[in-house]
Amino acid sequence: MHWLEMMAASGQVIAHRTSRRNTPWQWASMGTEKWIAGVASSSAMARHWTALPVHDPLALQAAWARLLLGGMAPYRKRAVRNAKALRRR
Repeated sequence: MHWLEMMAASGQVIAHRTSRRNTPWQWASMGTEKWIAGVASSSAMARHWTALPVHDPLALQAAWARLLLGGMAPYRKRAVRNAKALRRR
């Protein structure tokens, strides 16, 4: 469900941002936002990675799903926040 929410929000934000004329400051701001989300994602995935139960295959499968969701969370959070801000305008 989180994946679909992120994809829908990303589509709205990308469509809006590519349809307007952006200043260099806006481009830098968008790049910085992606970089910060990438750092937060890497950090979240590293925390989950260190806790992987390597001796139990079933627990490993569930932990792997949590690792992927944890890594996706910073991107989803920002995409949903940006889409909500666009709807308020």
